[in-house]
This record gives sequence, C-alpha cells and structure tokens, in this order.
Amino acid sequence: MGITVSISILPLKNENKEYIVTALPDSACNAQEKICRVDSDKFSLEIVYDKNIFYLKPFSVSVWTENNDGFGVESISIDFKMKNMDMGINRFKLSKEGSPIRNKQKWKGNALLPVCVSGRADWFSELEVATKQKKYILAFPILVRQTAN
Repeated sequence: MGITVSISILPLKNENKEYIVTALPDSACNAQEKICRVDSDKFSLEIVYDKNIFYLKPFSVSVWTENNDGFGVESISIDFKMKNMDMGINRFKLSKEGSPIRNKQKWKGNALLPVCVSGRADWFSELEVATKQKKYILAFPILVRQTAN
C-alpha cells in the first residue's frame, strides 16, 4: 500500500532554454518504508528503495511510471546528496525492465554510496525524470546506516 504525495511545481529555466519542473514531495513519504506515489497531469510514479541502505553496499531503486495521453518518460536517473556537504558525484541511471504492461513501465537500478568522513547519514535523493519536453526533479530523504548487523 503506497501513500499519495502532493507536489508543488516550480518552473525554472536552464541554459538550454528547456524548462525544468521541480516537484517537492511531502516529507512524510519515506520510499524506504513504503511505496511513494507521485501524480502529475502527464504521468504517475511509484518509487521504492531498499529498506536498509548501508555505506559501500549496493542497494536497489525501483520506479514504475504510468503515462497519460501518450506522454512518454525517456529516462530516469537518481542523484544522492547531502545538504551543505560535498559528497562527490553519486548519480545512477535507471534502466527499463521488460515491456510496458497496461501503460506502466518498470525502471530499476542499483546504487552505492560512499562513507561520509564526518559520520553524517542524512542523505537525500533527487530523482530526475526526463521527457521530450521537460525534466522533473523529485526529492526524497533516505537513511544510510554505517554497517549491517
């Protein structure tokens, strides 16, 4: 059972004159605990991460997209960051899995995060959904643990 997330849309322009739309999910949605559903007028997403994420251990990210009116998602990538901390580039591309079923497409990828030397574990992820017309950025907090028990 997932949770529906309300979103705010903030249009921004980049140097290529494309519009980037940033959607900010409700912070109550934790993609490590439940499926987070995000609905826009063009598509819907369901996002889930592995429940336990540990430093230096691969973990999975799964996204299901459902397009409205032939609007197509072309690519999905995910970038992991910490606020006010340079953790380098931690960007991973998700791949389509199989053929769409009833207008739903599954995307999946694996990620691996470095250890923060300060001991912080307050990561967040930015999911970038690219279409021909726009890019959508959705931010989700994640909890990264030091070691597996």
